[in-house]
Amino acid sequence: MLKIDRDKQSFSLLEKPTLADVSITERYDLQEFICNSPNEFFKEIGQELFLLGKEVEASKNVQDRIDVLAVDKEGTCVVVELKRGNHKLHMLQAISYAGMISQWEPEDCLQLLNNDQQEALANFLEVDREDINRQQRILLVAESYDYALLVAAEWLSERYGVDIICCRIALAKDSATNSEYLVCSNVFPAPELGKEAVSRGRRRAGAGKVSWPDWETALSGITNNAVVSYFRQELAKGREAYLPKRLLHYRLAGKRRWFATAREKNAYVWQEGRFEKDIEFWKHGLSESDDVKPVKNGGSLRLFLNTAEDFRFFHEAATEKLRSTEWLDGLPEEDLEEPEQE
Repeated sequence: MLKIDRDKQSFSLLEKPTLADVSITERYDLQEFICNSPNEFFKEIGQELFLLGKEVEASKNVQDRIDVLAVDKEGTCVVVELKRGNHKLHMLQAISYAGMISQWEPEDCLQLLNNDQQEALANFLEVDREDINRQQRILLVAESYDYALLVAAEWLSERYGVDIICCRIALAKDSATNSEYLVCSNVFPAPELGKEAVSRGRRRAGAGKVSWPDWETALSGITNNAVVSYFRQELAKGREAYLPKRLLHYRLAGKRRWFATAREKNAYVWQEGRFEKDIEFWKHGLSESDDVKPVKNGGSLRLFLNTAEDFRFFHEAATEKLRSTEWLDGLPEEDLEEPEQE
């Protein structure tokens, strides 16, 4: 990093101490810096992630903990491992953690967050919370990397579709002001090849997300004309959407309350949160009333849209009728069971 002197129209070199030189540790400093400003750090390295926690226990069977655990908008859990300097076992450690958390259920991730954080996560995700942790990926952060580690990362990525990013960090210090700067650069995959590398990895992994080049292609395989017609109508009006999952989003007061997923024969709708008499409301207006069911321990609803009339009813409800509805913190009264009498 060069310092600009506009008066002299020249550059000057900043000091480049190592983290050890200035007594910045992995756990008590670097980890804290990241967790106290996760959005700034992740954005600097080209990632859009939501922080789940630090020093996360991956398994009851091991004492080691994940430095930082995050999730991306598609629900993929990201194991972030930090190293001051470099370490030949850096990647092996991260891979072992990714393997351990692959056995987690979505609720295991949500338990790391309080209620406010869970609500923020729901607004961050482009998929349903039930899709959290269907896949895992690795983000390594270190001051330098051994050649062997980078070769292994390339091999795992190219041959087996393991999603790995190696981010190199360096410290820069301005002696005139004593200001310190963290310089970040992704060394694997190469920035100009990153997009292609991720695409190739997902194809080989086999279990990645389905993707389409455009909405016309995404809707071309759907046999229900009511689904196609409604989605085209909403997209033409600028409805918030997510192409990789064929999703339409509906928000109230900035909070996502529904998303509708286009399927071959119908649309699957998830309602985030509950309101009084909501099951009765949806059953009264939809053609397949028996398909309206509580999910996520009763905290949400799922329903299906099959006919043009179903889509009309849903649209009016989500955009007009329910705009002033009071949403509940707990379960509606009709979902509360009476205790059994002894």
